[in-house]
Amino acid sequence: MPQRKDEYYEELAKIINLCQSIRTKGEDPFLIDIPQKLQLLRKLLPKWKLIEELLMDAEAMKELSLMVKLQSDWIKRKASGLFIDPFLIRAKISLMGKKELASAFLSSWHPIVSLEQLTSKKLEEALDYWRALIPLSQRLKELEEVRKIEESTLSISDLMKLKFLSDRTFEEELLRMKEELKNLKEPIDYWKFVVKEDYESTILRAYILSFIISEGYVDLMFNPIEERILILPSSASKKKTPRSFPIAVNYEKWMEKKNERRG
Repeated sequence: MPQRKDEYYEELAKIINLCQSIRTKGEDPFLIDIPQKLQLLRKLLPKWKLIEELLMDAEAMKELSLMVKLQSDWIKRKASGLFIDPFLIRAKISLMGKKELASAFLSSWHPIVSLEQLTSKKLEEALDYWRALIPLSQRLKELEEVRKIEESTLSISDLMKLKFLSDRTFEEELLRMKEELKNLKEPIDYWKFVVKEDYESTILRAYILSFIISEGYVDLMFNPIEERILILPSSASKKKTPRSFPIAVNYEKWMEKKNERRG
């Protein structure tokens, strides 16, 4: 009988030592099979008669309780870190049916490359589209005619005939802009200088500025890296060699630059 008691004490000591080792070293608390250890304590409890034996049994129970708490803390910590146990995934996948697996795959599938199949219907639609187009030579001819109209220029006399401005208005605006350019202390962006709230004023300023530039009173500097056109005010008061630098100013460009300035 004493020999049997020694074996029971040894079992209790193993449980206590294992739990304390896991707590001390910070190892995985799931290394210990708590249900199996509780079953062992349940079998041994009727055999204890002395107070020391019951105290040792209580200590083993306390260590197992601490293991349960560590397991709970471990699960909470992993869950908060969006940790997914691979064994849990494997178990869940094994319980899923084919339709559930396919649905889960499609909902989480984000391909970086997609392929669209060319069907006979799409080929027929493409053929009808090309058949409906006018010949390329005729399209190019129409494009050239439009381009010629867009690229036409107006002289001061043309603007006066269109009643866009008068001779007196032009001279006044010309002198006013020259004075404005003289007061500039550093280079300024072309569009910032030209663009106004209404389209007509913008066109008028662009035209007058182009006249001043063509007369050689103002220099332009193009920054190819930033794709910016700068007006150099230092040359506004000193006439230089005239130069030509075409800048297209249309309604779309005016809207674009006006929105940029507002933003």
